[in-house]
Amino acid sequence: MKTLVLGGTGFLSGALVRHLLREGHAVTIVTRGTIPPDPACESIAADRSDATVLAAAVAGRRFDAVYDMIAYEPEASKAAARIFRGSIGRFIHCSTISVYMVSRDVQCPITEDQAHAPLMEHWPRNPFGMDYGIKKRQCEETLWNHHDSRLFPVSILRPTFISGPADPAKRDWFWIKRLLDGRPLLIPGSGDYAFQQAYVDDVARMFVRLLTCPESIGKAYNVAAEEVFSFREYLDMLSALLGRKPACAHLRQEEFDRLPISSSHEGDVFPFNVRRTAVFSLDQIKQDLGYRSTPWKVWMQETIRWWSAPGRGDGYGWSNREEEVRIATQLLDTKVTG
Repeated sequence: MKTLVLGGTGFLSGALVRHLLREGHAVTIVTRGTIPPDPACESIAADRSDATVLAAAVAGRRFDAVYDMIAYEPEASKAAARIFRGSIGRFIHCSTISVYMVSRDVQCPITEDQAHAPLMEHWPRNPFGMDYGIKKRQCEETLWNHHDSRLFPVSILRPTFISGPADPAKRDWFWIKRLLDGRPLLIPGSGDYAFQQAYVDDVARMFVRLLTCPESIGKAYNVAAEEVFSFREYLDMLSALLGRKPACAHLRQEEFDRLPISSSHEGDVFPFNVRRTAVFSLDQIKQDLGYRSTPWKVWMQETIRWWSAPGRGDGYGWSNREEEVRIATQLLDTKVTG
């Protein structure tokens, strides 16, 4: 098939391109050119956020499928619907489970029909991204309003935390590096809330799989690992893979949130502290797409090897590591003497 990927050089979109090429599809990507594209695909240099530029870049061309991996504003989805209507076989949008996690209430396991539950009050510390989730909801709503099974057939995937080697969010690396240095871990809250990751290659495979499943037209799917862990279980399993037995100090969430180290302008720190249970139903993607996830230990060992190689950098928040250790040590000492 002739496929167009809006994006194509990022963490997930790059994996998608590799899987499409591996399956024999002809791949064209639209990219600003800041990251070198895969030489096996055609590359169009254009700014996807400029609707006029994007329309000119693809004018007169037809594709069997278009993947929109970088729509973060409803205006971008509206422009894509206008540009590609009547000239494609499929339009596949990358969304996120954050569309659920900005809701006031969800029922676990969270099913695809819960994407439009009433919003919670604005919560700046929402670990799933408050504004991000709202904007992605609006993108979805725009696409469903333009969905037409013949002229603009839409399918949507909603991944959870996408993880694996080279993850630019560096979530696993945050904890791997701290476990490797052997000093105490500072853990916000109880660590009891459950969550799911998603291995990047599993997500990419499902994006490709949509092409061969016409029953997926007009549907949205959750995609996550089948394995569910609490935050503490995640740390215990990661510690076991690394051969570490760290001392762990818990700090009440309210107290932790007041610490300067609880956030960083660099990126996500203390990741996977989800603050509410986030478990997603995979019944629909298993039924329609035959989904099975790669075992966590398999891809996590690969991830550890990648991040443990020289030159990977410190990760987000590492400059505050000494303060973390000081607070954790003080909590542990208080527990012993208390």
